[in-house]
Amino acid sequence: MIRPRPHRPARHPSAGTPGAAASGPAARRDDRHGDGPRAGAGSPAARTGAAVALVLAAVCYASWLLGPVLNPGLRPVESYLSELAARDQPYHLVFQLGDVTTGICATVAGLLLARWARDVPRPAWWGLLVFGVATAVDGGWTSMDCAPSVDARCARLEELGDLSWRHQAHTVTSSVAVAGALLSLVVILAVLRGPARRRAGLVVAVVVAVGTVGTLVAAVRPELGLGLWQRTQLAGLSGWLLLAAAVARRGPRPEQPR
Repeated sequence: MIRPRPHRPARHPSAGTPGAAASGPAARRDDRHGDGPRAGAGSPAARTGAAVALVLAAVCYASWLLGPVLNPGLRPVESYLSELAARDQPYHLVFQLGDVTTGICATVAGLLLARWARDVPRPAWWGLLVFGVATAVDGGWTSMDCAPSVDARCARLEELGDLSWRHQAHTVTSSVAVAGALLSLVVILAVLRGPARRRAGLVVAVVVAVGTVGTLVAAVRPELGLGLWQRTQLAGLSGWLLLAAAVARRGPRPEQPR
């Protein structure tokens, strides 16, 4: 007598198959919430746009390199870079426009990256946003009245506090911009991966740190080369903007070979 084969319930094709659960609707929901394989990728178009804006910001922030050509009367060793944009100086609109363009580009990039670049902690982009807004205000509204390093009357009025509110507010907006940049740089350095990127980040950080400390010391002792230290600082900040552009485009980790 032939024994009937015991009835077994039919199995779903995906049941028990390794990785099958990763292709269903639940996995797609996880990816949308940042838990899937594409977590942190964000929008490629938004990240590319932010990277382009940051490169443009880095270029415009280096407008001070035109100083010896457009305004040779300001001595690079002794003068503040902000004096190039002082309202009584020749071609001041060129340098003001450079700061305003830098600020707008950095602000747009900060807003895009805070929304889309989820693989970097948001304080990096908040710092970029603060830098952008402060720099735009610095170039558009709080530029200096005059250049105290070459104008004795201007220096005296500045000492007495008799210059406009915009001139006096310039120190505040400049300081806020640098503080935002330093916050962003520190956060980006903390998440950089890969030896080449870390070396580049370390070089940028050293240049910014040396320039910032030198500027603070020379602000008290101008004879120590205030202008050179500040130019070192701004060169480092342009490097930070380029570093941020690379991170915005590709993320903080080097791409893995496929």
